[in-house]
This record gives sequence, structure tokens and C-alpha cells, in this order.
Amino acid sequence: MDLPREFTPEAVAELSQDFESPYRAQLTSREPYRSLLRANPWLSVPKRDEPLRWGEGRYYDTTVARKHSYWKTVALPLPTKDLGQLREDFYRWGYCLIEDGTSPQQTKALQERVSDQAAAERALEIAYLTEAQQHVWSLVNKGDLFVACMAHETEAVQAGALIEQLLDEALGPDWSHLSFIANISFPGCHPQGIHQDQGLASPCFTPGAPFLVNTIYILQDVNEVNGGTLIIPGSHHLYEKGQGTFGEVPPAINLEAPAGTVMLMDGRVLHGGAVNHSEDLRYIITNSAVRPFIRQQESFHLTVRPEVLRNASEKFLWRCGFQATATRSMVEGYGYFGSGKMGDPNGALVNARLAMDEGSYERIGPLSLQNLEGQAPSLQALQRTHEPARKTAKKTLQRYFRKAP
Repeated sequence: MDLPREFTPEAVAELSQDFESPYRAQLTSREPYRSLLRANPWLSVPKRDEPLRWGEGRYYDTTVARKHSYWKTVALPLPTKDLGQLREDFYRWGYCLIEDGTSPQQTKALQERVSDQAAAERALEIAYLTEAQQHVWSLVNKGDLFVACMAHETEAVQAGALIEQLLDEALGPDWSHLSFIANISFPGCHPQGIHQDQGLASPCFTPGAPFLVNTIYILQDVNEVNGGTLIIPGSHHLYEKGQGTFGEVPPAINLEAPAGTVMLMDGRVLHGGAVNHSEDLRYIITNSAVRPFIRQQESFHLTVRPEVLRNASEKFLWRCGFQATATRSMVEGYGYFGSGKMGDPNGALVNARLAMDEGSYERIGPLSLQNLEGQAPSLQALQRTHEPARKTAKKTLQRYFRKAP
């Protein structure tokens, strides 16, 4: 087939050679980090093999708020169980600290499970290691207590109901999990660069509200010695004139909080992993939640073990993205009638995933009215068993196509 000349790659390339897209400036702006580093050169990240420099005001050369010359007179968030105070702290400073979010027994169980898993992954040489940390990915598969945490069940995290309420208020009630990982800092580790977790969508920004919130489980006392997370309080409000750029920002502090504290952090807050000056590993686990239109960091549809899915609660499946709608996550159209709400059979993708795990799912290929005999696609079984809204579709079919097969 001969293509019209206008459609040939050569013609398209020729007509695009000197063309400047009206979107280019936005897409290549490298914001917010370009303006952030220009106005705050002390935030530059040390290279992998570069010795850390102290006494020069670098972002990682800091301490906890109560000892910091800039912050010590400021009433920054402290651990509390008061929901009103937590709301105020989260909005004003971009983070809040839930006192005893996990009980001593829950905290101990989480740390022991994370520690054992991390050590085993290092021994097998499958661990994900950086200059700053070891990451243990896919905690969803690595202990029942993590599954319970993701559903905010109180037997795993006693502040679960309170955490859910705060997430609902910040993200809307239909949020989903982005990932659930452990962050383990090595003694003498390099610091992470200061960043926004919501930067995954840069240069897009949302000055009115976050679309990502982190839930951080603090498994041991953290401070300036063992590398409490670096954070710039209130930095989610520091966009210049609402334009998605930064001017000068205040210095970072080390987070100080006792074991069992649960920290909620706005995804727009500037933060990073700190230097661990102690001789021991420092453990936290981080569960990120996002608005449902965000692509998940962990592909839960593929990752979660079949045994976990077979025993999962409707709430867990909902939060991991196993509810489809007409705008996201359908399987061969199954999910089109889904509401995206917890427990809706019309969008319950877990049924398709389990059939695939069992090897019984056959995808629809080319079909013809001339050869329908013996065709019983898996989609048909899913629709008949799990899609109540199909009855309405069948009535529509009968109304408009009365002689349809």
C-alpha cells in the first residue's frame, strides 16, 4: 500500500524539524527542582563517591527541631492522639504525628518481620540497595501483618480508623495504594536528595490539595543520630505565586519521634532520607496512598500472591486497585459497569486475576459469526457470574437487535 506523502515518516520528520511545540516549555521545565536548586544551592545532592561535607550548611547537616537555631521556637507537630490537632498539623506543616499509632506489640512484630525479610533478601543477593538505603519492596507478599496494615485493621495498626479518616479527608474516599515498602538506612549512609513524592507527576502540581499522602510507620526511636527523616516543614505551601516553582526555602530538620509513632506526610512536602550516624540499621516502613487516577508504583494486579488474593478482604482489594470502572483498569471490557466502590461485583478484577493464576482464563481473539460453535470465552463466564449490570445490557441488546444471535 502506498502512503500519501503527508503520512510518510520522512514528511512528518521534515515538517517537524523546526517546529516548537507550545507544550515544550512545560514538559521540559524540570520544575519544581530547577528553581528549588537555583534558589537553594545548599540542597545539591552529594555524588555517590563524594565525601559528605559538614559545617557548610548542607541540607543533611542538621538536627531535630528543638535543637535547631531556625526552628527551635516554632511549634512544630508533636505526637498526639487528638484528631483536631492532627488535622491542623497536617494542613499547616504538611505532616502530623500520631502518638502510639502502633502499640508496642504491633511495633515489635512489624520490626521483627521487616528485619528478618531484609536480612534474607541481602543473603540471597536479591536486595535493592542504594547509597542511602535498602528497600524491601512488595511487603504485601511478605507477611499477613502487612496485608492487615494496608487494610488499616486495628489488630495490626491500632490507629487504623484514624489514619483512614485523615487519608479520606486529604485524598477523597476512593484513594488507592501506590506502594508499601521498607526503607532501611545503613550506618554512615549517604543522604537522599530532598524531593517531593508527588514529584512523580512533575512538572504538574496541585497547589490546592495533594494527590499523594505517605503513611510512615516508625519502628524505632528516630532522631538526628540514627537518621530521622529530613523534612522541610510547611514546604507544601511554598510554591511561588502558585506557579509550581520554588524560591528560597527554610532549612531541613531531622524528624524526632518515638517508636510506634505513625507519620502522615503530604506528598508535596520536601523531604529525604537522612544520614544515619549510629552503628545500627534504622527501619521505617512507608505506605503511599494516591488518588485513583495515578498509576501505581507497585503493580499490585501482577504482584500480589494468589494466596493473598484468595483470602483478601473487599477493602484490601479496593485499596489495591482491584475495582475497575469505565475509565480505568478494565480486563477485556470487564469492569466497564463498575462503580469503583468497595465490593462492587461489576468491577471486581480479582475474579479475572484468579482465573489467570489457575490457567483457565482465555482471552478473546478474532471472532466471526461464521464460526461461533464451541466458543466460550472466559469473559463470558466472568460476565454471567460476576456482572449483575449485564442484565441491563442484555435488555438493550434485545431492544435494538431483536434478531441478534
